[in-house]
Amino acid sequence: MENPYLKMQVEVASPVERVVLLYDKAVLLLKEALEALDEGDVPKKANAIAKADKIIRVLNASLDMENGGEVAKALRQFYDHLLDMLVVANGKNDRELLSTAIEMLETVKSAWEEIK
Repeated sequence: MENPYLKMQVEVASPVERVVLLYDKAVLLLKEALEALDEGDVPKKANAIAKADKIIRVLNASLDMENGGEVAKALRQFYDHLLDMLVVANGKNDRELLSTAIEMLETVKSAWEEIK
């Protein structure tokens, strides 16, 4: 089901605000994965991590490596590291690694929010 409020929010958002929205969704999904682990629902956990992985891949693919300088390089390394963490966390049902990924995303999201 499509959320018309969310659709409008995305359509009127600046590029930086869209990045923040993506970070918010990735964090939400990883928290859902943690809840699913607590519930013993492995398929739900895997699905939530897969969706968060897709968001991070979109963020990574959107980097302007030609004009982004050191910031783009640092974000590329950050996203690549997060993706590696998610693969391990998913395969090993690692709560600590998922929690670390959430903390990392929230930290970088805060930096994006300061730019707004």
